[in-house]
Amino acid sequence: MTTALLLVALAIALFVGGAAIYVLGTYALAHRHAPRGLGGALRDAGRELFWTVAIQPLLPLFYLYGRRMGTRIGGPEVEGRRPVVLVHGYGQNRVDFLRIARTLRRRGFARLFGFNYPWVLSVEDNATRLGRFVAEVCAEEKVEQIDIVCHSMGGLVAMKYLLGEEGSRRVARCVSIATPFRGVSWKGPMFGRSSNDLRAGYAFKEGPAPTTTRLLSIYSQHDNVVHPATTSSLIERGGRDLDAGTMGHLAILFDPAVANAVADFLEEPDPPEHAETPVCEVKAAAEVVPAEAAETAATS
Repeated sequence: MTTALLLVALAIALFVGGAAIYVLGTYALAHRHAPRGLGGALRDAGRELFWTVAIQPLLPLFYLYGRRMGTRIGGPEVEGRRPVVLVHGYGQNRVDFLRIARTLRRRGFARLFGFNYPWVLSVEDNATRLGRFVAEVCAEEKVEQIDIVCHSMGGLVAMKYLLGEEGSRRVARCVSIATPFRGVSWKGPMFGRSSNDLRAGYAFKEGPAPTTTRLLSIYSQHDNVVHPATTSSLIERGGRDLDAGTMGHLAILFDPAVANAVADFLEEPDPPEHAETPVCEVKAAAEVVPAEAAETAATS
């Protein structure tokens, strides 16, 4: 084996080893907030490690590619679909939305835009950047409103934008996935000005969100980074909650049922003013149920 191949093999081994340490470490730290059996934890940690190893090497490419995502996949655009802006989380970029973008494109959402932002800066700074990006998309597509799908810190950035008059007017629907609205309890290392916002939570603390945008929060009961699950809840703040089971913080973005739940919510007919669709209808459409309910059904 040549020196070059040895170096490549060493680099791969170091990357996979580092990813394994990160995933197992986060699951160990999360155990106090979401205790569970060893078998289930190892299964979900393995799935989280798989997606970490598969997706993270593509991060550099998607700093350059992906402003428009999914344009070559699926059929023609379904009439009435709004453009969708995808907002990533801490330490990531739009590569994390490859699965969701594919599902949306196949469901008739042709205009998908990946928004990258400097996640080391504060939520407020990045909300301003998101506002400029949304204005650009609206001008390009000649529309008045768009929808937003976001992950983790991206949900805080989006919510900060929505709480302003322009954001509330521009965004019809917003889906947040694994977003720590009440702050993260995880004590692992974070850096940048955004770390304070992530630990403290942001946007609003109590009562309904002062926005006309329709909101859906999708979360996991055993997220290895954002826990406990109640930190992601929006049901008491005028939104809708969807329990997606026990997936990890990155793996939840690559689950087919989660991707379809996002599409289901975005393609619902706009209801009459003040009308809301019950949470259970969203769960039934996506065929996503809490792990506890699945275990009960299996044993009954």
